[in-house]
Amino acid sequence: MELLVVIVITLVLLALVLSGLNRATKAGRRAATQESVSSLAKAVDQFKQEFGFLPPLIHDGMPISAGESDFRPFDYLSGSSLPDGPTFLVDDGPYEYQTLTVWNEGVDAEFFRGRNNGGPFDAGWSEERAWNDRRYSKYALAYYLTGVLDKAVDGVRGPGMTRPIVDGSFLGVGYPVGSVREKYEPLMDTERRGARIVNGYVEPKEVVEHNTSGSIGDADSVRDMYEDYQREQLFAFVDGFGNAIRYYRWEPGRLVGLQLVIESELDLNIPPVLIDPVEYEKVQNDPMNLDRDDVNFIGEDAKLREARYAVVSAGPDGYFGTESIDSIAEFLREDVPSSSEDQALMRQQVWADNLYEVGR
Repeated sequence: MELLVVIVITLVLLALVLSGLNRATKAGRRAATQESVSSLAKAVDQFKQEFGFLPPLIHDGMPISAGESDFRPFDYLSGSSLPDGPTFLVDDGPYEYQTLTVWNEGVDAEFFRGRNNGGPFDAGWSEERAWNDRRYSKYALAYYLTGVLDKAVDGVRGPGMTRPIVDGSFLGVGYPVGSVREKYEPLMDTERRGARIVNGYVEPKEVVEHNTSGSIGDADSVRDMYEDYQREQLFAFVDGFGNAIRYYRWEPGRLVGLQLVIESELDLNIPPVLIDPVEYEKVQNDPMNLDRDDVNFIGEDAKLREARYAVVSAGPDGYFGTESIDSIAEFLREDVPSSSEDQALMRQQVWADNLYEVGR
């Protein structure tokens, strides 16, 4: 009997130790992730100081476009949407090379604004439209901060890159052999700053995040959505929990006639991933609702009012809160609520542990 009591006490103490160790490990990873996110934001600022513009937003391929041309960057030369990214082959001349599929700051301005008076980002409210924000990339920061791409894409073999230009390409790539290429070293020291890059990274949850009729599948089936040459280019920064860190880009202002206006917080076009889902649901894309006494739309982070980009980690649970409500409910092992208010509360559960830094 005494032996059984000793065994039980030992097991209880062991469970307490393991539980404490697990909490400490999670807290350590969270702190390391916050440091990585902050370091990436500083590297983005350094990129802008060096080249005069923010790192371009890469199109992440079929999982984010769901095959819809409206959600692919526009090519003003051909007058049609570009192929799914993140890279595509160019072989219409004497030289064959790869270039990046990029949302252009000028041609695709409405995409960056997010809320307009028509098109895929219509101002009207619906739960799907509210959370279906595709203004992010998992791969862009690895491409532009470390130069991890092949020489055929960024002009340099190994780490580093030639000078990036505002359309997302690299100076000298695709030009005649022997053209001058100014090499730049990586702007992000991954070993010193703790951020980790994973090659071949894909995210099955994205399939249903942007195409609710699809199934989550597994990483291999998502990877098969890319061409063979593209799979080698899927480099992503991952957080301390093994999930890709997202780079969001947006532009403030609503286009009225030929002028940009900011008449309400909605016109700042801040991605929903940065706003408490419960507060976002209260407003429902209607500026009149911002005046309600119970609404605190942006919250206490004043930096959001001036921001144009964000570096976002999903935190310990691996969910950003913008995923399809079905996949969030499955993760939480709960039924999908019928009302938008209860769905927002469910999103809030997985959104609350997100980590981010913003800048302009």
